Amino acid sequence: MIRVLRPEDHLRLTQAAETTRPDDPLEAAGRILCLAAAYGLSRPFIRFWSGEADAFISLLDGQAVVVPSRTSEGREELMTFLTMQPEIRAVRSTAAFARFLTQRQPGIWFGIKTGEVMTPSGPLSLPDRSVESLPPRELYPLLQSGFREGLPPFESWYPDVSHRLRHGLCRVAGIRENGIPAASAMTVAEWPGGALIGAVVTRPDCRGRGLASSCVSALTADLLAEHRRVLLSPKNDYARRLYAHLGFVPFGDWGSVNRQP
Repeated sequence: MIRVLRPEDHLRLTQAAETTRPDDPLEAAGRILCLAAAYGLSRPFIRFWSGEADAFISLLDGQAVVVPSRTSEGREELMTFLTMQPEIRAVRSTAAFARFLTQRQPGIWFGIKTGEVMTPSGPLSLPDRSVESLPPRELYPLLQSGFREGLPPFESWYPDVSHRLRHGLCRVAGIRENGIPAASAMTVAEWPGGALIGAVVTRPDCRGRGLASSCVSALTADLLAEHRRVLLSPKNDYARRLYAHLGFVPFGDWGSVNRQP
C-alpha cells in the first residue's frame, strides 16, 4: 500500500541512501533524501510517498523520483500509482524500472533514457585549476550554454538552488575566464552519507582544456574529505569516458521516462 511518507519512514529512506551495493537505487534514494532534508515532509509544493517496505517517491514540479520496490507486486503497484497522478510529467528511477514502465504501458510512458551511475575508485588527481563558487544568477546562463534540454526554467530552478545552497545541501565549483564563468560542476543532491554531482558544463569557446574536469575533481576531493560517497550520472558516452579517465567506475544505473501529455 502506498501512503504519504511519515517521519517514522525516514530511517528506511536513510538506509536506502546508505547502501554499498551497486545494484541498489542509491542515486534515486539520495535525490529523495536531499529533497526531504531541504523542504521537510509537509510543504504543499512537494510531495513524498512510501510503498511496501522499500519503495519511495518524491514529486516536485512534475518530476517524480522513484526508489522502486524489489517485488513484482510492488512494482505493479508503483506503476498504477504513478499513472493515477496526472501532475507527473516525468519519472527518474533505475534503468530497470524505467524499462518496466515503458514495456508495461507503452502508450503512457515513452522517451526512455538510461545510463551508468559512477563513483570514484579512489582519490582523484588534484585539479589543474583553482575553483570558486559561482552565484546562481551567473551559473544559470552558463548551464544554458551547455544544456539544450532538461534544464528547468529559471523561475523554478533559482529558488530551489538558492534554498539548498543556504542550507548546505548544494555546492558549486566554477572557473572564470576573464571574469566570466567558463566551467562549473555542482552537487545536484547532498545527503549525510553522500552526494550526486551534476550540471557539469563548459562554455563552448572554452572546451577542450580540462576546465570542467578540474571542477569535478575539486568537488570530489571536498566530498571525499567529508567521508561521503560521491556519485555521477553521465548523460552520454562522451561524459562517461571523461569521468572514467578521471578515475570514476560504474556503480549502478539510472533511467528516466516521460509521460504522454
